[in-house]
Amino acid sequence: LFFVFLLQEGSIVRAILRLDELLRKIRQAAILIGDPDLGAKLQQTSDRIRRDIVFAMSLYLQ
Repeated sequence: LFFVFLLQEGSIVRAILRLDELLRKIRQAAILIGDPDLGAKLQQTSDRIRRDIVFAMSLYLQ
């Protein structure tokens, strides 16, 4: 992605983290308005995003 879009790796990581946060907030809203099916779909999407290296524990934070 870096060579195609000329983006820094940190920008890509930050965008993925923000996307996951947005999915969690929308999931909470879906559950509050009574749409558990949408909440489940958003949880599945978040789980699929979270399995990537972006969410791995940092050696610097341990």
